[in-house]
Amino acid sequence: MLSTLAFLALSSLKPIAPLGQGWLCYGGNAQHSGVFTGVSQAASGIRWQASLDDDRNYYGGDVLIHYASPMVSPANTVVYGYRFTVSGAHDNWRVVGRSGATGSQSWQMDTDYSAALIWPNDWTTVFPVTLFQLDGGQSPAGVAAAAAAGSILVRPSADSSQSTVTRYVFYTSLDDFNSHRGAYAPVKINTPLTADGNGNIFFGYEVSGAVPPNLASLGSGGIARVNVTTGATAYASVQTLGIDPTLSRPAMNAAPALSVDGSTMYVALTGGKSMLARLDASTFTVTAKVQLMDPSIGGAGAYLVNESSGSPMIGPDGHVFMGVFGNQWRESHGWMLQFDANLSQTNGSGKRLPVGAFGWDDTATVVPAHAVPSYTGSSPYLILTKYNNYDDNGSDPGADGSNRVGVIDPGSDSKTKDRQSGIPVMNEVITVLGPTRTNDDPSHPDARHEWCINSAAIDVNGRAAIINSEDGKMYRWSFVTNTLSETMALQPPTGEAYTSTVIGPDGQLYAINNSILFALGSARATAVSVYQGTAGTGQLSDIWSVDGRTYSCGSVSITGFQAAAIEADFALPSGGQTFNVTAYASGAPGVTGFLYAYDYSAQAFQLIASRPLGASITPITGSAANASRFIGPGGKVRVLVRGTTPVRTGGPPFTLAVDEATCGSV
Repeated sequence: MLSTLAFLALSSLKPIAPLGQGWLCYGGNAQHSGVFTGVSQAASGIRWQASLDDDRNYYGGDVLIHYASPMVSPANTVVYGYRFTVSGAHDNWRVVGRSGATGSQSWQMDTDYSAALIWPNDWTTVFPVTLFQLDGGQSPAGVAAAAAAGSILVRPSADSSQSTVTRYVFYTSLDDFNSHRGAYAPVKINTPLTADGNGNIFFGYEVSGAVPPNLASLGSGGIARVNVTTGATAYASVQTLGIDPTLSRPAMNAAPALSVDGSTMYVALTGGKSMLARLDASTFTVTAKVQLMDPSIGGAGAYLVNESSGSPMIGPDGHVFMGVFGNQWRESHGWMLQFDANLSQTNGSGKRLPVGAFGWDDTATVVPAHAVPSYTGSSPYLILTKYNNYDDNGSDPGADGSNRVGVIDPGSDSKTKDRQSGIPVMNEVITVLGPTRTNDDPSHPDARHEWCINSAAIDVNGRAAIINSEDGKMYRWSFVTNTLSETMALQPPTGEAYTSTVIGPDGQLYAINNSILFALGSARATAVSVYQGTAGTGQLSDIWSVDGRTYSCGSVSITGFQAAAIEADFALPSGGQTFNVTAYASGAPGVTGFLYAYDYSAQAFQLIASRPLGASITPITGSAANASRFIGPGGKVRVLVRGTTPVRTGGPPFTLAVDEATCGSV
């Protein structure tokens, strides 16, 4: 709810609605930290849904494709990748923009991108798409998407239904590219795209076959940058970087990560070894490098496998977290390795930085320590990772299928030990067990469906995480109660590659399950009107939305009786016997608030509650039997909040404000 101070300020000024917090790329930002600092909606209904694939059955019983993370612009346009079939060929890709509020499609952009890997050769790789903002995030968002032969297509606006599209090529001129596109086809972008605030798009590429001699400098793969405002490009092959002669390309699906100031880039590289490199983002000069090692086996290298979509994540203190597969596949959970900003694995006292006990296909997300009330340690932030405990029929001793998600402490490993090797790992702060049993292995009757997130969405103000499960449901995990406080059924249980969860600027939640993107939210107002009482002499100001779920209106001074009302439409699921409405409202002294619901059978508003209002925001709560009377065309429910004040000759302006009007049926 609005504070009294905030309400008084809003009632006297007509604010300019600011852009909200966009979810611009994989992990939400260039650090991939997965943090949302706005006000999230409750997952009380599916607002809309959209297919990500026109042939779900192509992948067989499981969905072995890494769907790109959905993105949401600050102006609330949802952007996502769509895979479709043409004449039996499945390697076709489109970018789609939809209204976050309604789900209506605004635009689409077909590309000529070809995936680095596509089923049945292996799990289909991520379609690289990102949003970008210029001027340090002050400008509207644009869209960049991977295209043929390592090129990218740029749409300057993510929000406009019409926008020009420009192709950029990082290694040659556009004319040369157009003349030799077929010969250059083995050049493929094989990582998600990462954007800074200055128009730079960073990505990794690989060269999967023979190319003409003029492209020899591309090597077998490397890192590239395109600036969408100047057209300037740069690239460096792994051979040119000179990190290690065994490296051949960036790790598949591993998005480059940028430091908070954008000056440093971290990239995961693979070949004969798996390594993490720190580069100057401007010059691509290597400033640090480290081989990724299995912490449970001395001197044994870890793996970055094609089936993973884990990416480096940069913590608030500059620490780098990277998920890896263990050596010899000995521990199927893998590891979440931790490094400082210079890729050292020891702190200032020479103590080894703790590692996490899960990581192979996972990107850590940041959980501010204050968001977990039970935490009593000294770390300023914690991280969330999957904590799946795969039921591997005996190949991993100690694995029993009790799959969890964990909030763990990157600053301490004094208590928790790895289940198989026994080495110290980041202390578990809280974990939550998957709620749905699976009986794939009769010897483990309590095994649970896996958590199928890669990068989670952290609701900081709500002190919770939005997480997705292979049981076909999305959950809100409350850090306060350590319970799954909200559940939304999406699809039947489905084995699938891990996906990201996202929160949009209006607090709407997004999850992918069984090849479908779901938009989830509360029964909030979708349309609002303001009415002026006919006997009054004052004039109502325009209505405005404060944060996408809060609506306010006010009027100037009055000389006689006056009435003001806010009318809002809600989507209400059918079913249920009782219709419940709550509106948090306030007004000038002497104002009475009335709450109405529109009865479609009587074709009139019915009064269901009233109470005196004062300067403080207070609830007006009412209910009515036979909920079906209040559900109109399109499942809409109409709620009216009305305020009146007695005749007076002076005093403060009459104001009615409504905060968090909600409705539902039981």
